Amino acid sequence: MSLWLWSMHNPTLKRDCANKPSRSPSPQRYNPEKPMSSKIAVLLAILCLSSEVAIAQSETAERNATAQEITGNWQLLPLPEALEPKILKTNPWPASCQWYSYSSNGTLKSIDKTSAPCDSLTAAQLDQAVIPVPAVASWKYDLSPAIQKALVIITRSDVKGYAEYWEPHFVTKLFSNGGVEFQTADLIFYLVNLQSHQTVWIRHLRKLN
Repeated sequence: MSLWLWSMHNPTLKRDCANKPSRSPSPQRYNPEKPMSSKIAVLLAILCLSSEVAIAQSETAERNATAQEITGNWQLLPLPEALEPKILKTNPWPASCQWYSYSSNGTLKSIDKTSAPCDSLTAAQLDQAVIPVPAVASWKYDLSPAIQKALVIITRSDVKGYAEYWEPHFVTKLFSNGGVEFQTADLIFYLVNLQSHQTVWIRHLRKLN
């Protein structure tokens, strides 16, 4: 099992970001010296103008996830290409098996396994597995009461100016789409490109017990 952090060290993707910034999930510039509250307000306003992409066919099947609901250990579940936005030429996170640990202190750690089958990990086992992973990635949550949009910002202390912007959704009731079953309490993360106002990637996560 190899260590995996939130990064985009993909040469092909980097070239795409340089040539077509409006069609890639290139890390948006984030200035930590600016007041967080005002910056997040602007980002959430941009999200409000973003093109709407939702996995659930019913508006009541998913809603904004709260920080408490995101906190914990998760396993990535595969999504068929038909459910992914037709924006990226390649998968920027191609490992078949991925696990994420969102700590209540804002630390984000992850591990992966390149090929299936994926191991059946418990939350306690993932806690142990991510201990050697350097604590360089962080996550921050905010919700705008005015526009009712949640935002998760991923930053890295080892990459200057690095940021990813995800809109987190919580599945409120069981539904199926594209042959995939989404269970109550699953998370659906929508990666947003703030330059093009597009959703460019989707993650389906299930909590470990």
